[in-house]
Amino acid sequence: MNENKIKILVVEDNQDNREVIALFIRGIAVSDFAINGEEALTKTELNYYDIILMDINLGMGINGLDVTKLLRQRENYKSTPIVAVTAYSLMEDQKRILDAGCSHYVGKPFTRKQLHELISKICLDYCLLKRFNN
Repeated sequence: MNENKIKILVVEDNQDNREVIALFIRGIAVSDFAINGEEALTKTELNYYDIILMDINLGMGINGLDVTKLLRQRENYKSTPIVAVTAYSLMEDQKRILDAGCSHYVGKPFTRKQLHELISKICLDYCLLKRFNN
């Protein structure tokens, strides 16, 4: 495994969506998956991820917005990029999602190119921010 690759946690309850995202990010990131909010919280306690791709509607149990709010309370996830990956596409939905703590938004369905561009932008912003703060 390449130690220089970014680590992405994909929180998604739908198997087909997990498989598509895994194909899209293969080669650019090391991916890990959680199928519900509880599993996402457990995995983020045990590991650190550079980016989290968060489905908002996770079916039964805690939803993606609540997971995001809980993660933002943890010191090591206060500024981690959390990308809402959702079919909620109205402007008021996007505002609600970003206000809940997600740093970025991508609507379903999305293309590989859209996801790669967003991940590249996040990585570039993070590198610039890190350089500026040092």
